[in-house]
Amino acid sequence: MKHEVLLIDEEEFAIAANSLNELSQEIAALDRDIREMLDDLKAGFDTPAGRKFLQSCSDNLCTPLNQQAIVVNHLADNLMTARNIYAPVFDEYRSIVNKFNQ
Repeated sequence: MKHEVLLIDEEEFAIAANSLNELSQEIAALDRDIREMLDDLKAGFDTPAGRKFLQSCSDNLCTPLNQQAIVVNHLADNLMTARNIYAPVFDEYRSIVNKFNQ
């Protein structure tokens, strides 16, 4: 029977969570930019068809971006939670390594 080894890197949890937080901020900035552009277009699109177009843009651009931001934030939170859960394991590992190195 072959045993698989699972390697867990404490720092990689933090790096990945920080990267995802940065991505979330970029998504939020993109969403703001799109909403500002749509607001700028409102004056020239003040017709039933124009309002429908702007609503379609909002539904098909902003809504998916918001949903993506929710997922990215959730992933970042889960990575930090996992890091915190594994913290005692990492601490114990360092303690054992220090005992062997004495």
